[in-house]
Amino acid sequence: MRPARTPRILALVVAWLALGQAQAQDWDRRHAFAKSYCGLSLIGVPAMGEGQLVDEDVVTPFGRSSFVSPAVNIGATHFWGHADFYVTINTVPIKLGDDVVKNSIHMGTFTGFRVYPWAVGEGHGVKPYLGYKFSPWRYRQGDTPELSYKTTRIKGMVDAGLGWATSWGYFTLEGTKLLNPDFEVNLTLAGGPTADRWPGWTIGMGLNISLETTSVASNPVNKQLNQELREHSKQGLFLAAGPSSAFPVAASDAVTEAYPYLDDRSFPTIFPDLALGCHFTKADALVAVSRRRMVQRRSAYNRALDIDRQSTALEAYKFVGDYHGFVPYVGLGIGMERMDLEEREGDVVVSEGSYEEMPWYLVFGWDIRPSERGDWWVLRTNLRIPPQLELDHDDHTWSLQHLEFNFIQLVVYPQRWKRAKDFAKAG
Repeated sequence: MRPARTPRILALVVAWLALGQAQAQDWDRRHAFAKSYCGLSLIGVPAMGEGQLVDEDVVTPFGRSSFVSPAVNIGATHFWGHADFYVTINTVPIKLGDDVVKNSIHMGTFTGFRVYPWAVGEGHGVKPYLGYKFSPWRYRQGDTPELSYKTTRIKGMVDAGLGWATSWGYFTLEGTKLLNPDFEVNLTLAGGPTADRWPGWTIGMGLNISLETTSVASNPVNKQLNQELREHSKQGLFLAAGPSSAFPVAASDAVTEAYPYLDDRSFPTIFPDLALGCHFTKADALVAVSRRRMVQRRSAYNRALDIDRQSTALEAYKFVGDYHGFVPYVGLGIGMERMDLEEREGDVVVSEGSYEEMPWYLVFGWDIRPSERGDWWVLRTNLRIPPQLELDHDDHTWSLQHLEFNFIQLVVYPQRWKRAKDFAKAG
């Protein structure tokens, strides 16, 4: 499944849950809408299959050991225990054996959701769920820079598992099926592609601590502030920050035509997404300026290419609907992009260039707003894509059409915080 389809899948799930839970906006009920958590996961890959190497122009198979991947979980159950939206940040994989050829699979950050037909939560016992997630998968092979290569693919995965939630903890156990496990690699600089295969199945367990971040907002001060902000657009200044990543959604002609040995789906590492803006609360719309720096790196057979992208964007979007604290939005933006490209062979720079573009962006996402408009801090999920952004260098085109995914952004309203303190002092 292509990563570009993921927002569509998320939208369908959210719509289904919202329709199923359509009822009056009750103050206490909306503050029980979501419950956050953080914790650890351990993901095991029991069957790696055989790898391949070229020895004197002969393709030779070799065994690849299984591995486990420790990970960090951040997420929240929504819709009163019927859904779970989360990110799982995989760390360094741990091999369970020694291989003849150095190799590894590094799973990136899982972004996913779980659907509980029967709500999970305190006193509800163990409940089954189905889920979907996607992530970059990167395969590396080779003992020296001259012989090493890597390939990256954005992979979709389906889950089936069991969840159990208590007042303080949230635990999961699941089996995962990788969709479309086949891929191709270039075992030599000049050779053509050779078929390979990702592991088809993984198993995982999650141990998380529950964090109450919404019900505590059900207090008289927030209720008073909420009523005031529904009537005017004061106290709308906000600061926002959160970790983001970016997933390529289009192939680069430069790779497919001129550099087939490079990693076409190479992706930026996790980077900070910072924003300053104003929320016009009466219209429930906002404008913001965001700043990000993304570095896309490709390397194979002692050759490397880096694209350093520094992006500033002016964006405006409108919130549409309010499903008991789950508030989606859509909008547009225009940006200033500075892009620096450097191509190296070993330590020698063979080509470089700097470019500037002003692309437009499609922006969408959602807020978790316990008090409708009266919270001095909220959690935001922000997605952004420049549908036409490309870099032309030396008669080749590099696609920069990335889906930026800022899963958890902390949004702080300093004016609202001060106003809430004033209400508290007044009693």
